[in-house]
Amino acid sequence: MLPERIFIDERLSYWKASQEPLSADIGVLEGDHCTWIFDVGNGPEAADCIRSIPGTKRVALSHFHQDHIGNWREVEFETLYQGAHTFRYTGVGEIVRGCLTMEDGALIRLFEIPSSHAKGCIGMEVDEKYAFLGDATYCTAKYTQGRLAYNANLLADELKVLRSLKAQYFLLSHNDAFIRRKEDVLAELEEIYALRDPQDPYIFV
Repeated sequence: MLPERIFIDERLSYWKASQEPLSADIGVLEGDHCTWIFDVGNGPEAADCIRSIPGTKRVALSHFHQDHIGNWREVEFETLYQGAHTFRYTGVGEIVRGCLTMEDGALIRLFEIPSSHAKGCIGMEVDEKYAFLGDATYCTAKYTQGRLAYNANLLADELKVLRSLKAQYFLLSHNDAFIRRKEDVLAELEEIYALRDPQDPYIFV
């Protein structure tokens, strides 16, 4: 039996992330002409979820980490969208540079987003109301210091992108509250950015 598919509205839904195996949330947008999948997860169960949706699919990969792209060879798609760094792992599809806007019964905007978590992240804004962000708002691990950190310059750039989005809600992978209000996420990131030391390129959290 497949896990529950959770509906946000009549077009948007998702499957929740899992721990065993580690697999990201899988976003689904039902367009007029095809189904849009944001991240394909990792492992057989996540692949079966995507395969359970009939018809043509277009896939957007938020970034190159295995829990987000592990199934990209296991599902059929018409087009694959990703950032330049993720393209190094897939070698197929289109690279999103800046932003790419399309219509498919909904207004879809794929955009680059600077992130401390991973190089080359992209997000997907839908109808200027919801924005799938994957793991883009998360920090990274500075293994040499054994601490979690944000790159201060990247966080500043990320905040500019997030503020510019018209979406009222951000959809964050691996988060118990998958749907977060834009203003709450921005407030948390701005609080972290306020902790920066001008002499240190990283903000440790």
